[in-house]
Amino acid sequence: MKNLRLFSLTVLLSVLTLNNAGAEVINRVFAVVGDKVITQYDVESINPQRLKLIYTKFKGEERKQQLNDFYRENMENLIDNYVVEIAAAEEGVRVSDAEVEGALQDIMQRNNVNKEQLEELLAAQHQTYEQYKWKIKVDILTTRLMSSYFRPKVVVTDEDFKKYVMEHEKTLDLSDMYELRMMKLGSKEKLDEAMKDFEEHKSFRDTAMKYSEDKLAENGGYLGWVELGFLDPKIRELIGDMKQGITKPLEDVDGYRVFYVEGYKDKSDVESDKKENIIRAMKDAKAKSAFEQWLQDKKDEIFIQRKYAG
Repeated sequence: MKNLRLFSLTVLLSVLTLNNAGAEVINRVFAVVGDKVITQYDVESINPQRLKLIYTKFKGEERKQQLNDFYRENMENLIDNYVVEIAAAEEGVRVSDAEVEGALQDIMQRNNVNKEQLEELLAAQHQTYEQYKWKIKVDILTTRLMSSYFRPKVVVTDEDFKKYVMEHEKTLDLSDMYELRMMKLGSKEKLDEAMKDFEEHKSFRDTAMKYSEDKLAENGGYLGWVELGFLDPKIRELIGDMKQGITKPLEDVDGYRVFYVEGYKDKSDVESDKKENIIRAMKDAKAKSAFEQWLQDKKDEIFIQRKYAG
């Protein structure tokens, strides 16, 4: 019954003109999308300059092929646009022509160009004004759908966040963080004395203040929080998977260094501002994926009939 109603609508919306020979269809129906009808005029209006070029530059079979490609490509683009429009309307999201025009006027004002200049700029990017209008409309619809329908439904758990950080640690520039102390000792004898003191008092800070020959000795050899990736490979290997405690001595050309891991932060334990930005990016990615799947489902649900046969 629905298909019959749409077919009747298609017939009624075909543009007719009367001439000496009688009624003649001059605006063929190329496709039907839901209750929207795409005519030959609609398709040609998307890029009339390209159509004119085809008729000017090509002849015979080559022109026929070029026209066929032109009609099919632009028809499919219109079908996709109408799917978004219809699917959005089903969720109560709409964009009026006045809003689209307003957005275009705002773009022109912000870029200090008029319509003719905008058309020239678009032509340089192989776009037309009509194509750009549709892009603006679809962008507004998509933005409204994302903000009102998709993003609010996205939930990012702690496990999701940790997994995302592990998978994107290089691009996010994140690393495990270690709160370190260090003492430097010039001989094996000094090293043995210092280690004996540490074993007895269990305070690396106090031992470093007494025995370290480094300028940080007065502060207990405190290095602060350091990203694992910034450390020398030998030190990274020395620390390994430690979360707290003293390392084995590292022998240098001028003596020995001993490190103490005082604190540890996993790469997923990031600062609040950075974490919020990461979660926002995660939600955007999840919402975009959900939107794309939803749109594909809608494209399968919405009645689409292609009448153009070349």
